[in-house]
Amino acid sequence: MTQAGDLREEIELSRDINTPDGGGGYTTTHEVVLTAPARIKVLKAGETIMAGRLASTQTLVVTIRNQPALADAATTWQLRNTRTNKTYDIKSITPDERSAFVDILCETGVI
Repeated sequence: MTQAGDLREEIELSRDINTPDGGGGYTTTHEVVLTAPARIKVLKAGETIMAGRLASTQTLVVTIRNQPALADAATTWQLRNTRTNKTYDIKSITPDERSAFVDILCETGVI
């Protein structure tokens, strides 16, 4: 069970915003939707060889308090640890049994 004292990191959740560029294309920018204290737990890390290069991957669970801004959250959003400046792709968003906290499954380093 997560306690308030476990939320020692800070994360940002952002989504992509496509703005027409006037030439028939789009310019993509990131809009920060939410900044929150979080607990980050690494589930697994590994290295694989892809296309003749060594690629590292990391899977982790980020736990934050549930809040109204998460109602629209999707797996197309990105999560960034503001302390380390690492960005992660969101794989799933799961509230706990009381909907007090939300677990966000993330992955990085996938090519």
